Amino acid sequence: MLPVPLPKKANLRRGAPSRRVWLAIWSALLLMAFLVPNTGFLQPTPSGAKSHPVPAVSFTGPDSGKYRPLQVMTYNIRHAEGMDGRVNPQAVLRDLKAANADVIALQEVDRLQWRSGLQDQARYFAQAMGMHCIYAPAIRRGVSQYGVALLSRYPLEAPQIHRLTGGREPRLLLTAELRLPDRTVTVATTHLSVEAEGRTREWPQLLAALRNGPTPLILLGDFNSPSSSPELQETVRGLGLQEIRPKPSSLPTVAHGGRIDHIFTNLPTERPALVRDSRASDHRPVFASLNENEIPLHTR
Repeated sequence: MLPVPLPKKANLRRGAPSRRVWLAIWSALLLMAFLVPNTGFLQPTPSGAKSHPVPAVSFTGPDSGKYRPLQVMTYNIRHAEGMDGRVNPQAVLRDLKAANADVIALQEVDRLQWRSGLQDQARYFAQAMGMHCIYAPAIRRGVSQYGVALLSRYPLEAPQIHRLTGGREPRLLLTAELRLPDRTVTVATTHLSVEAEGRTREWPQLLAALRNGPTPLILLGDFNSPSSSPELQETVRGLGLQEIRPKPSSLPTVAHGGRIDHIFTNLPTERPALVRDSRASDHRPVFASLNENEIPLHTR
């Protein structure tokens, strides 16, 4: 009897996805890249919901009912990975809603990353909050992006990316014009390098990008530097800004200790910043209110 030839073994590992499965996955990713608006090109992103109007807040005194504080916040969300090691954007969203800020600067924001469920995180928060949004990627790998974002109850216009070179990872400064009822304010956010050598090269670039701006300025972000840093102090002086500092007894802005997340402005302020406790990231959100007697924000 002639031997019966055995079928050749398929050249596939047990449990490994087939070529068709991988083709379907990559096709879906490419489709998402085209269907999801690419906020990385600095186009103001509509939230998908109407922006919530900012109501007038009653204060005692002659200007009662006309003014309210401009409330700003900066938050390094670590792609929504909490202290428990789980990615939970809903936990970050709870922090954002609790602060009820008018302008929010976010750092370490993912867009179409596997580790965060292929979510467009900036768009997700903007939709949930009914806010305007601009996203700027510092790092791109295919369709995946990682960067910073600005969210605002007021329109954000004329966004610009300023690339900061010299560190191990690409860094950037994102600026936009915040259109308040009676004036324009420049808002900016950044996330500087972890290593000191990188920051040494980035500080002068940040100063050059923001110096001699035509409007008042609010600068927020993760600077990876304490307030006592000479380079930070030199840059702040060069821009004519002051830091809205938390009280000395406040919590650190990062879980391992230290205060490296800051809010700077040349607008009037009388109150210290507030560091809100949270485990939704390895950073804590920093919140501040600007002087309501100097910034009219009544709705029209």
